[in-house]
Amino acid sequence: MLLDRGPGRARRKARTVFSDEQFQQALRRPRLARPAPEFLDANRAVPIRVIPEPELQATTEEWFVDFERKLEYYGQLGPDLSWLMEWAKKYWWSFLVRDMSLNHELYAPDVRYTDVTTFGRTIVGIDEFVKYNFAFFDAIPDWRYDPLPGQVYLDVTPEGRVRVVIRYIGSGHWDGPLRLYPYDSSAPVLYGNGRFIQCPAVDRYHFDADGLMEEGETLYDAFDVTQRGGILPRDDSWQFKALMSASKIPALLQRFKL
Repeated sequence: MLLDRGPGRARRKARTVFSDEQFQQALRRPRLARPAPEFLDANRAVPIRVIPEPELQATTEEWFVDFERKLEYYGQLGPDLSWLMEWAKKYWWSFLVRDMSLNHELYAPDVRYTDVTTFGRTIVGIDEFVKYNFAFFDAIPDWRYDPLPGQVYLDVTPEGRVRVVIRYIGSGHWDGPLRLYPYDSSAPVLYGNGRFIQCPAVDRYHFDADGLMEEGETLYDAFDVTQRGGILPRDDSWQFKALMSASKIPALLQRFKL
């Protein structure tokens, strides 16, 4: 197995200053700047109950317990994936407390990543990956990620490469502008209106032989997110129907070209 190469991992462990207590402190620390409502003030077709922060903290703790049990089970079958627990704790901790000092222990230097907001492009390199993530933190300063128990999926190739898929919930108050690719002053922007937003997403991570993320992807429903944030109107509103009707114009122009 490629990931049984212990010396590389041992060298990384020698450099780290991360402790489990740091992880536990972050887990106990509330992040939301203001109380969350009972239901989202959203434009979805049905009411959406908000998962309150204490429940998010509890489900995250449950997720890590379940994940450890899963890794132990895989170890009984053959592949040693115990290193993934430390990786997951560092990864979650770094985003919750906004500390990127352990990035060299999490990502390959040329990590490749895609997101709905890249419009099909691929982000390359740790600096670009950080810039992309902080675009969300700038727009939603109290943004927190919480993995959902029972919704993590592992795959190990015959060559020993590890791939992971995780479904989670993002929560926070959308107070500022969300810059899309390239995540700078030239980028298109979605402006938040201060509403509390909570939405699910799915992440896919591929790891190299040294246990570093070399490729990843975040997937979510853009209709769902923008309606939950109050930006896109309800599907049964005249505004939404007008937006959809506008798609007829390029369709007609394309037919004239044929």
